[in-house]
Amino acid sequence: MADTLLEFRKISKSFPGVKALNEVDMSFRKGEVHALVGENGAGKSTLMKILCGVYQPSAGQIVYQGENVAIKNPHEAQLMGISIIFQEFSLIGHLDVVSNVFLNREPTGFGGFKNQALARKKTLEIFERMGVEMDIDRKVSELSVVEQQLVEIAKALSVTAQVLIMDEPSAPLTDKELTKLFEIIRSLREQGVTVIYISHMLEEIFEIADRVTVLKDGEVTHTDDVANMTKDLLVKKMVGREIGDIYPDLGNPSKDILLEVKDLNCGGRIEDINFILRKGEVLGLAGMVGSGRSDVVKALMGLLKKDAGTLLLEGRGIGNASMREAISNDFYYIPSDRKKEGIVGPMTIKENTTIANLRAYMKRGLINSRSERDAADGENKKLKTKTSSLEEEIRNLSGGNQQKVLLARALLTNPRVFCIVEPTRGIDVGAKHEIYKILRELCESGSSVIMVSSELPEVIGMSDRILVMNQGKVAGIVDQAGGKTTEEHVLSLAVGHEYSLHGKENA
Repeated sequence: MADTLLEFRKISKSFPGVKALNEVDMSFRKGEVHALVGENGAGKSTLMKILCGVYQPSAGQIVYQGENVAIKNPHEAQLMGISIIFQEFSLIGHLDVVSNVFLNREPTGFGGFKNQALARKKTLEIFERMGVEMDIDRKVSELSVVEQQLVEIAKALSVTAQVLIMDEPSAPLTDKELTKLFEIIRSLREQGVTVIYISHMLEEIFEIADRVTVLKDGEVTHTDDVANMTKDLLVKKMVGREIGDIYPDLGNPSKDILLEVKDLNCGGRIEDINFILRKGEVLGLAGMVGSGRSDVVKALMGLLKKDAGTLLLEGRGIGNASMREAISNDFYYIPSDRKKEGIVGPMTIKENTTIANLRAYMKRGLINSRSERDAADGENKKLKTKTSSLEEEIRNLSGGNQQKVLLARALLTNPRVFCIVEPTRGIDVGAKHEIYKILRELCESGSSVIMVSSELPEVIGMSDRILVMNQGKVAGIVDQAGGKTTEEHVLSLAVGHEYSLHGKENA
């Protein structure tokens, strides 16, 4: 086509024992937003790393601006106008915005000396092109997450990007910040920039993308205009099932109370929190950003100091003044940021799976390697973790598979109260289904789950009851026994339009 800017022709990529991509054919038009979707491990990241020169293809050809090109490294890709913004920003906190935008590429003047005035001028021009006001003299460490993301975009545009790859750009953003990001993406599209948008959030794809391509097991299975797609159809192309089949059936929790929380207060962040957790239930915590939903879990785990309040585990008073004490009381916690607070990147899958329960595999002060390996192997097989070996470093796994390893680690501790924050952030629909099944099976085995999520469909689809937070207080508790809860109902509580306790907790 005349407006085609970039093509992949029969691109294949093999690693030892794994064929990551198999004869991928794909084209991108000038000035379009092209969404790239697929399950974790489908080959999205591998394909983009080939485009950016991080990997070389095992076979196939890249055609860029009508010419066959070999992109040998990321620097060459940048010079050609191909830039990528990864989920984890590559900014230097103690440097200002200008220095980050032109890092290692500072404009030079007479005699080859760095020209700071020119760098400032160009930086201001880039932000003006983006339609963004930015204090370019501030240190990056002082910026919000969305401002840091804008610096990453400016950095990409500073090399006259014609192709901008955005990998899960919405993960750290609030709804308001995401709206601003979409405004910038639309502006770039109007200026002729091609944006490749990788996301697991289907709502975003239907709002921002012109076309969408589905990758499955390293192969292209579908490409079409977004206008011709529905969410159900897109999910079916990705994982082979309807979107309605993603969530397992709600459970049948016991009426017995496992945990009772009374008058919990933490430094003004949460106030007068009262609720119960029944045996075998999923209790969802919902609310807007800053509502205190995650703080409730942190207080239960001893990560926030409690100013007042009582915790009763099967009627017995417990303190949980520290994470260690919470774990000794059979609580377990998986945080929202699995890379920073969950996994230990350089360690193997086996080590990451067993690290929280090593005493169970020790004999006479030494670790029994066979029993440790058997335990890790058993749980990861149960969770269908995709890996070539338990000795592989966990940082090499996709996000969904890293989350499965963290779940395997939790299951080996046999938790009674299992707290998990944003269980499927950055995870594809297929892996979400498997994680939901695991959480439900955990409840069926006698544990109880407290799940914090910013995705309302997830909260409604998974929770037996929903505790809704607003400004650090409980705005309402929704019992889903009738199965007719709507997003509007939960959202109205979250924003304070309604205050209704659905059933007294002590009834």
